[in-house]
Amino acid sequence: LLMGLLLAGFFYAFSTGELSSTLSFAKADLQAEVRRTLDWIVKDVRQTVSWEVANNSPSGTYIKFRQVEGWDTVNNSLSMSTNFIEYSFDAVSSTITRKSLDAGGNALQAWTFNNITAAPFYTMDGAGNIVVLNSTDLLTSRKLIASVSGQKQVRGSLNTSCSLSEEIKIRNE
Repeated sequence: LLMGLLLAGFFYAFSTGELSSTLSFAKADLQAEVRRTLDWIVKDVRQTVSWEVANNSPSGTYIKFRQVEGWDTVNNSLSMSTNFIEYSFDAVSSTITRKSLDAGGNALQAWTFNNITAAPFYTMDGAGNIVVLNSTDLLTSRKLIASVSGQKQVRGSLNTSCSLSEEIKIRNE
C-alpha cells in the first residue's frame, strides 16, 4: 500500500511537471509567433505613407500599400515601389498572410503567420479613440495601430494566449 501511494505521488508529480513544461513551451512558441507577426507589420508600414494605405481600401482585416524607395529630386516627390505589400487576416484559419505583389496583383512571395485570433488593424479617430482601420481616420491621425492576438491549444481544452500592440506613426509625405 505504501509503495502504491509513493508511485501514485511520483506519477502525479511527473505528469504535473510535464504539463507545466508543455504549457511553457507552447506559450513561448506563441509569443514568438505573435512578436514575429507584429515586427513584420511594423517594419513594412514604417516604409510607406498614410495616403498609400488609405488609397487601397484598408479595413480591420486588410491593408495594402507600396513602400517608399527614395526621393525623386527631379520631380520633388517620393519614389514609390512598383510592387505592393498586402496583409490579410483570415478568422476561419486563424492566420495573417503577408504577400509581396507585383503591379498586376500577382503574388511574388507569401508568408503565413499562424494562431492569430483577431483582426489586427486599427487607427485613431479625431477624438483620439481607437477605431477599426478606415481611410478617413487614418489620413487624419497618420497612425496605424497593429494589435496581434494569438491563441494556441496546448492539450485538450487547455489554451495559452498572447497579445501585443504597437502604434505605428506613418510618414506625412
